[in-house]
Amino acid sequence: MEAFDVLSNWRSSHAYPMQSMLEYFRKKAFDIDRHVIVVQRLKRMPSILEKLKREKGMKLDRMEDIAGCRIVISNQSQAYSVRDKILEGRTRNILHRERDYIRQPKQSGYRGLHLVYKYNGNKKQYLGHSVELQIRSKVQHSWATAVEVVGTFTRQALKASQGTDEWLNFFKLTSIAFEDIENYKLPKNKDTDERIKLLELIDDFNVLPKLEAFAVSTQITDRARKRDSDYFLIILDIQKSIISVKGFKHFELSQATDKYTELEKRFQDDCDKDIVLVSASSINGLKKAYPNYFADTSDFSNNIRRILNAHHKPNSGQLLRWGIRTEKSSFLENLNQL
Repeated sequence: MEAFDVLSNWRSSHAYPMQSMLEYFRKKAFDIDRHVIVVQRLKRMPSILEKLKREKGMKLDRMEDIAGCRIVISNQSQAYSVRDKILEGRTRNILHRERDYIRQPKQSGYRGLHLVYKYNGNKKQYLGHSVELQIRSKVQHSWATAVEVVGTFTRQALKASQGTDEWLNFFKLTSIAFEDIENYKLPKNKDTDERIKLLELIDDFNVLPKLEAFAVSTQITDRARKRDSDYFLIILDIQKSIISVKGFKHFELSQATDKYTELEKRFQDDCDKDIVLVSASSINGLKKAYPNYFADTSDFSNNIRRILNAHHKPNSGQLLRWGIRTEKSSFLENLNQL
């Protein structure tokens, strides 16, 4: 428990640098797109511990993503525009590292732009604290959050490329196909080996019905519905398929982080509880930025259907399994109801 407290205090010390950088990131992103999503989160305790175990030589003071900001924007072109706007802007914080996972995706298929900044502001106690910024397009965001949803409900570390071959191969092939969606090339790639294999996996592995089965009901407290909530403590009960959300105002950040730590201590041996503290301007913005915490894979499933429509001519039974409605299937459904 003493080690737990040390880790928790170190994580909490990243809250101020993260919040101060978020305002800079938000301003630059809004210059590109007024409808952009800009949010932040403190890394979950289980994720920190898993990373310490998984990566050889990793230490807390070397971990760059304990504090994380995220920008979700319409497309890849805008993602690069936001990155350039941030890099060209004036800030006292120091750019420590830049990674382009769009041109060079991770082994898992993950795509996005990552910038790591070191805090260099007025509050000396936070000097050198790292904050990681992720910039993703909406299509890339739908893929990344679907990986987290499936990983959570199948108890697999798919983000770290650990899990069954079926899911790992499915997401790797889906990432390639989603890049074609980004570049408007779906109709031109009907006969590639990757696409044929992906179509087989979607059908044989029954992917879309499985994704729908992960959907959960959401329980939101009255306070979380208030428009002036800035931070949200999310508790996902995987076994009961229930989500609870508690909202905090900006000046209640210390209470929010204390409550975060308290709940993680309480449920540290309960693998059915998934707890995270995030920020967003509203519940609606929260769901858009973190659909994985609400088990929402609807955007991802819609992109899968776009691939199916572009590359395949399935029979009516497959269409119904995939959730793709046609005039014929709608007619048959209505007839059956009569």
